[in-house]
Amino acid sequence: MKGLQGTGAKTQIGANCKHFIANSLEGGTGSGINRHNFDARVSLEDLHDYYLPPFEACTRHAMGTMCSYNALNGVPTCANEWLLKDVLRKEWNFTGYIVSDCGALADIYDGHHYATGPTQASAQAMNATVDLNCGDGVVYPKGLLEAFAEGLVQEKTIRESFARLARIQFRLGLFDPKDFDPNQDIKTVGSHGDLAFEAALQSIVLLQNRNSILPLDPSLKLAVIGPHINSTAALLSNYHGNKCGCGPSRGFSCLETPLQALTAMASGSVTGITGCHVAQDDLNEIDKATKAAKESDAVILLVGLDQSQESEGKDRAQMTLPGLQPDLIEAVLRVASEKTILVLLHGGSVSLGESIRAHTPAIISASYGGEAASKALASVLFGEYNPTGKLAATMYPPSFEDELPITEMGLRVGVGRTHLYYKGTPEFPFGHGLSYSQWELYWSDSQNDMTLELTGDAPSIRVSITIRNSGPYTGGQTVLLFWRPATPSANVRQKLIGFQGAQDMVVGEERVVDFEVSRDAFSMWNSRSNSTEVLAGKYLLEARASGSKLTRTLLVKRTSISLQNIAQLTRMTYYLRP
Repeated sequence: MKGLQGTGAKTQIGANCKHFIANSLEGGTGSGINRHNFDARVSLEDLHDYYLPPFEACTRHAMGTMCSYNALNGVPTCANEWLLKDVLRKEWNFTGYIVSDCGALADIYDGHHYATGPTQASAQAMNATVDLNCGDGVVYPKGLLEAFAEGLVQEKTIRESFARLARIQFRLGLFDPKDFDPNQDIKTVGSHGDLAFEAALQSIVLLQNRNSILPLDPSLKLAVIGPHINSTAALLSNYHGNKCGCGPSRGFSCLETPLQALTAMASGSVTGITGCHVAQDDLNEIDKATKAAKESDAVILLVGLDQSQESEGKDRAQMTLPGLQPDLIEAVLRVASEKTILVLLHGGSVSLGESIRAHTPAIISASYGGEAASKALASVLFGEYNPTGKLAATMYPPSFEDELPITEMGLRVGVGRTHLYYKGTPEFPFGHGLSYSQWELYWSDSQNDMTLELTGDAPSIRVSITIRNSGPYTGGQTVLLFWRPATPSANVRQKLIGFQGAQDMVVGEERVVDFEVSRDAFSMWNSRSNSTEVLAGKYLLEARASGSKLTRTLLVKRTSISLQNIAQLTRMTYYLRP
């Protein structure tokens, strides 16, 4: 059963995909619009080409889906029969559970005014196949009982919902004998230190490294400056439990701070100065910071965001760094621009501005790395780990925040959004990420021209790429494969169709990474036929890895229609040319 991972072995966690869908507004705009009453207006093109595909992929593996607070084109998502019943259940054949975001069923009437009250909202949600109400029981179960009594919901609909939930509960072992503990493995969560460290290492992205300033020599005299030098809780972002017995009440004191990790790994002297706070203006040590920067061999600036700026229920008012942080960075760069490494701790995209990027030799995006974040950062800075991370989101210039309102969910409006549609020049593009090594890419085939035909029995082609570590360090690399229209298109600028990694490659080593490229990778929504279609035409197939790029032409042609293939109208012919 799709969404339930089969029916045999016991399952430990019934994970769900959230928030379904177009849920990108949190705290509001200051004009009374917030996530509880926001109506996301999204075209069918953007829905089918961008918003829906990630959820379709997620629901192939997860047990549940969570409908979001907002409405979609006038209908609250948790009451949206087209979204939940037609697309999720019928089209994607999803048989798992649907749960509301907490309080979202009350939003149907209280925020969106789409229902008169809990009774009608319960009927709308249950008829849309929402199984669970996270939040106040005034909607489910009280409102649902009243809706059934009034004939607004059929008994068959409720029974089907109950059956879905019961099957999942059996899978989770909730009806097993009392001596069976379905949560045994869950009890060890938080103790997987090696896994946490590896995850933190892989999440670090080297954005810039002019003159190969990194990795650092541990014997250098370091000045570690910035509001995150002593961070602990900020490294964990949102939704975390107590770590190693020292939760919020103890300030997560058991977690290693960036300053502690750098000091432990360095053999030279390390001076730490906070400089300023993330957003508040109540601390100004800029003069002290610039003095330390002058006297050091290298400066590590630890700046960024924290949960006072980005968390559930909050929208940032600016894309640049808040508070006195820009002043701190500019002051340090004035006296130490040739030896400064800027480290960003953040979740959402941050805009630095042209001046900071131009005068900072090295820039790292460290995100919120979790409980092992500090050790991972030190390992990257001192070269014990050769960075492999890639940006998962576009980093826009500061002007972007004024080009589109936060309430605009359309992706092709104005300057556009995301790497698929953005028409401007990003500060750092989606998928960007450097390495301490130089990498070379080659098409693995030796032919100048290739013709590969896709038939109904062969709906994909294999693209093989050789990757070579040209040194001077051992390391890993991830190859990203995109297609781009050969001529500029208003529909899409580029599309990621695959990524493959190779780890622990010594200097001079070569490996082949293979991509199975499906014809569905060239599908886009056709508003005239009201369907998703494989688009014939000329494309550029582009492989990228750590500044290296490889491109060849790809022609997608429709096959001729005959009695034998009339039922296979989407069969395509591919021509690959380097």
